[in-house]
Amino acid sequence: MLIKNKTEIEYIAKACEITDEIFLQIIKNFTFTTERELALFIKKEIKKRGLREAFPPIVTSGVRAGNSIHPKPTNEKLKGFVILDFGVRVHGYCSDMTRTIFVGKPTEKDKKLYKLIFESKKAGEKTVKPNTICAAADAAARKALGQYKEYFIHTLGHGVGKRIHEKPRIYFKREEDVFLENMVVTIEPGIYIPNKLGIRIEDTYLIEKRGVRALTCSTQKLLVF
Repeated sequence: MLIKNKTEIEYIAKACEITDEIFLQIIKNFTFTTERELALFIKKEIKKRGLREAFPPIVTSGVRAGNSIHPKPTNEKLKGFVILDFGVRVHGYCSDMTRTIFVGKPTEKDKKLYKLIFESKKAGEKTVKPNTICAAADAAARKALGQYKEYFIHTLGHGVGKRIHEKPRIYFKREEDVFLENMVVTIEPGIYIPNKLGIRIEDTYLIEKRGVRALTCSTQKLLVF
């Protein structure tokens, strides 16, 4: 169902809480050297809690992060911006969160690009309210990206429930979808510059009467390792 009841919201919120816990374990134990090593750690942490993945964890870094939205982890060494996208299932209900960290020493331009994605996400968040058109949120996030909006090559977000991708589809070219109270959605702006870098920040949100409440709450500060 697009509109979630109290129990469904509780399950999704719990899945999001566990996702935050796993991310905290990642940053507390960051000795990873390859994409696959980090992805396996995420899988292990999910399994350790007796849960299933919402989808196969995505870990990609360096130039690879700019060349594909959802690549499979490889034995490539972690370097530059590293995108981590994962979630878990609680009673079949999904969470979905993406964080981008940095391995190495970011330049001032790197920091500015990361801040740009953060500001784009905030612009999208502010537009999400019950009975507003989903397309408006996507348009606001794209506008905030300025000259980099051409590198934002997917939708701003999607519904989440028993399936990791449900309606609504938050996209400026899809004006028929409308936000409603007690929908659960993601907001996930990103840029993907081919053969250079990729950055994405994503949270899962509950739509309430006056706006949205984040269900995934991990730090959005650019963490450097």
